[in-house]
Amino acid sequence: MKKIILIVDDDRLTLSTAQNLLGEMYKVVAVNSGKQAYKYLDRHNPDLILLDINMPDIGGYEVMRALQADRRWSKIPVIFLTADRSAETEVECFRVGANDFITKPFEPQIMLSRIKSTLELDGYRKDLQRRLDEKTREMERITIQAIMTVANTVDAKDDYTKGHSMRVAAYSELMAQRLGWSEEEIQNIYYVAMLHDVGKIGVPDAVLNKPFRLTDLEFRLIKGHTIMGAEILKDFKMFPNVNVGAQYHHERYDGKGYPEGLKAESIPLVARIIGLVDSYDAMTSNRVYRRRLSDDIVMEELRKGKGTQWDPELVDIFIELIKEGALEQKWMHEDEMASPIFDSEKIYGVAMGSESVLDAPTDYLTGVLSKRKGVNEIEAGLRVAGGCLMIIDLDHFKRINQIHGHLAGDYALKMTADVLREVCSKGVVCRTGGDEFLYFAEGMRSRDAAIVMVNEILEAFTKKQEEVDILKETQLSIGISVSGSDGYEYEELYQRADKALYHVKQNENVRYGFFQSTGMVRTPEQSKNDLETVINMIKTRDSRSGAFQVEYAEFAHIYEFVTRFSERSRQETQLLLFTLFSSDGSEIKLERMEIAMQCMEQSICKSLRGVDVGTRYSSSQFLVVLMGTDKENIRVVTDRIIQNYFKLYGGKDITVTFDVADY
Repeated sequence: MKKIILIVDDDRLTLSTAQNLLGEMYKVVAVNSGKQAYKYLDRHNPDLILLDINMPDIGGYEVMRALQADRRWSKIPVIFLTADRSAETEVECFRVGANDFITKPFEPQIMLSRIKSTLELDGYRKDLQRRLDEKTREMERITIQAIMTVANTVDAKDDYTKGHSMRVAAYSELMAQRLGWSEEEIQNIYYVAMLHDVGKIGVPDAVLNKPFRLTDLEFRLIKGHTIMGAEILKDFKMFPNVNVGAQYHHERYDGKGYPEGLKAESIPLVARIIGLVDSYDAMTSNRVYRRRLSDDIVMEELRKGKGTQWDPELVDIFIELIKEGALEQKWMHEDEMASPIFDSEKIYGVAMGSESVLDAPTDYLTGVLSKRKGVNEIEAGLRVAGGCLMIIDLDHFKRINQIHGHLAGDYALKMTADVLREVCSKGVVCRTGGDEFLYFAEGMRSRDAAIVMVNEILEAFTKKQEEVDILKETQLSIGISVSGSDGYEYEELYQRADKALYHVKQNENVRYGFFQSTGMVRTPEQSKNDLETVINMIKTRDSRSGAFQVEYAEFAHIYEFVTRFSERSRQETQLLLFTLFSSDGSEIKLERMEIAMQCMEQSICKSLRGVDVGTRYSSSQFLVVLMGTDKENIRVVTDRIIQNYFKLYGGKDITVTFDVADY
């Protein structure tokens, strides 16, 4: 598209000459006064302005000052037009902010050259600004993820504060909105509140989780978390005064708080807000010695503490929020939050469409091959030259997801995959789902060679653990089988490597092992007793309603079984992908998406039958298999799920859509 040039000059000859000269290369808009220029700029945004200095009514310098003062126009490059060739005029042009100036009458080549140079420089500036903005957003994203990880780590130290930091942040954000703060101030208090308890990292877990009365020494340790938190955050520059919330959130309005005994408005307002909502969350969370308090009791306690423990004006505002139910909309209480129905690890893949998610060639989270693609290549390699098959399992992965959140778990998987890609670059590496990877070394028929490779993998993983803290909570377990001695077909080698892995995981001191043919032998009578035990266990199990809940690795096998069964019974089976996304295109905060995800899980569980199967597919998606359902009836099922979701979630910022696989 042609660049747009706005020419502002009261001389008709100048406008005509400029239009004739520039018309072939640019889209030229000509106006003969400053007022007309303002009218045009109110509706359009040109790429360059050619501005005459001497005009009646509103001169060029005055127009320039107006451009500089308005954020919509301040970045538009301006070239002054003037018949005055004096040095003073040239200096004044640049002083008021012009990019260049052109003297009248125009010299065509000089005019074209200066316009071209100015537009090119402005293009470079915009490109650099775009890159800087992208880097800034990336840094903010990484910082926010780090904050989330730290907050989750702190909350995990206390058995009774799961999600505490996120709730305090959400309540603080709501208070700031009610107080009429700016968007920047609201965002700032959110992250300040998120980190208010960071100092608890230095408090022993035994003290934090002690269910009885604390000794004086233990209470001093607890109180020390405010100073320790402030010290940790003092050099954190992303958000202003981020240490204030950590240091002063236990000060009291009457001056009887800690660590400094500040009183009334000498306590920073941010800390007064966080201290109030922190107390509210403590009262409305379950404890070992009591259930959460009701809202009526909480409001009475807040009224009792007006002017002594908390700022009286803030208490009045907060009680109004409780009465309005605003806090329930912002964050559901822990005993009312939907429990995840799919207790599985996340996987990433491709969108629904011409290609099924189960057929994707690449695992989109880790970048290694998907299971189906990887197994195909392994089978081809076995036919050509045989080789060594390893099942590599990331231990304690589920614990990372539970304590630190799925983002931390995703990161641990990506880092593990990076290690395998680097060390095993000459073999086949694929992810089979969850925390399990396969590695196949074509032509490797020696156990000694396999041991060398395994040691390289473990050594590289140990180095990566030194770089990535979250990996220090994990370790690798590896089961190995070798073609020839352990079998020739993939399924046979996989089963034997899986048995080897089982024995490895029974011994914390062993990191890898080969398949051994010896094992436990059962008599016919023992086997019959085993079967009876299994039957009794099934009969006495707790009955469950709703969709069949499985991990993703199981989901792939069940999906294949269901489709075969449907073909044989001539019943239709539908594969659906539900996706949560921002209703207005804005960025969604991680904790808000997690709340929405939990509501979505519960709505699916309530809406589907026991024969339907589902699993979490990504941080914002769910896969569901509907048994015996034709395409005409899908809308009935999906409408029920979506209605239940909105009823549970309550908000309108995160909406849902669904796709149906076409196969």
